Formats: sequence, C-alpha cells, structure tokens
Amino acid sequence: MNPATIRVRSIGPFRRRAAAVGAAFAALAAAAVLAGAAQTPADPGAAAESLRSPYAAIPGTAASGLLPQEVEGLTKGQGMALALAAEVNGYPGPRHILEAATAGQLDLRPDQREAVQQLYDRMLAEAKAKGQEILQAEEELAMRFRHGHIDEAGLREMLYRIGEYRAELRFIHLRTHLGTKALLTPEQIARYNAVRGYDAGGTSHLPH
Repeated sequence: MNPATIRVRSIGPFRRRAAAVGAAFAALAAAAVLAGAAQTPADPGAAAESLRSPYAAIPGTAASGLLPQEVEGLTKGQGMALALAAEVNGYPGPRHILEAATAGQLDLRPDQREAVQQLYDRMLAEAKAKGQEILQAEEELAMRFRHGHIDEAGLREMLYRIGEYRAELRFIHLRTHLGTKALLTPEQIARYNAVRGYDAGGTSHLPH
C-alpha cells in the first residue's frame, strides 16, 4: 500500500473526531452566550431598581440611624427580647405575669399582683428614660456621619457610650425578671412556664 494512502487513512478518523469535538465545544460556547444573554435584564430600569436600598423608602432612618421598629421599642420601653435569656429560663417577666393572671391562666394573690405591677411600672419608666438616651446618642451618631464630622477616635467614643446605654437598658429589663421571680412560688413559675409553652407539655396562650 502506498505510504501516502496509509497516512491519509490514519489521519482521516482523527480529523473526524477533532471536528466532532470542535462542534461540541462550539455548541457549548453558543449555549453559554445564550444563557448569559438570558440572565441580562432586558430593562435597565429594572436592574437599577433592584439595586435600590430598602432603607431608602423608610422615613426617618437618616436622622436616627435606626429602623422604625427599634425607635418605637426604645420610645415605649418595650422588651425587644432584651430579657430573653431570663424569660425562657424560669425568670418570668412582669408584663406577661400580669397578662396571664388577667387571662385566668395564673393565680396571683392580691399582694403579689400589686408587687408585680409596681415592678413593671418602675421598669417601664426606667426603660423609657434610658431609651431616650439611646435615641439621642444614635441620632448624634447619624448626624456626624451625615455631616462628615466623624473619625475613628470619635466613632469609638460614641459606640462605647451607646453600648454602655444599651447595656444599662438590658440590665433594667433583666433585673426586673430577677425581682419578679422572687415574688412567685415555684408552683406559680411552673404554671407560667406551661402557659408560655416553655416546658415540654405546655401550650402558650399569650403573645410573645
């Protein structure tokens, strides 16, 4: 057999395989281009809208640096889960104790109810006052950023102050849980835990 013929015959199958592989790569490349085109938003306006911050539509965030829910919680002296470590571990909060008693789910003696109410009233007044301190400090922080009057040293000082205020607020709430437990019997606490759903067989009937 002619050597040239042998060479042509041996190269032919290789060329066919190479062509098939090349066609497969070309198909993959085309699919990738089409996929990229499909992922590109047809409307540039829609793409721009997806980049807008959700905070831009919330009034007051620039002034306070906080979400409205937190501003409301600090203003009203709400718990905001600050005493959760106590609440779910056998140290009831006064508001929920009073709610359980009012709902007929927990028996309190008159003197207990009065003492728990006093604890709650004191906590609420102190929490509101401390909440105002936190709000004022957060507003000052936001103002400094807004006007560009902030550096690392000032930022650290302000954050330490805000952190101290927030620690004091949490102390107010947790201390009240300590005082509330001291007013109750073990049986009342067990009943409270059952009503709130903190034990294995309890069913919570009250809002969290």
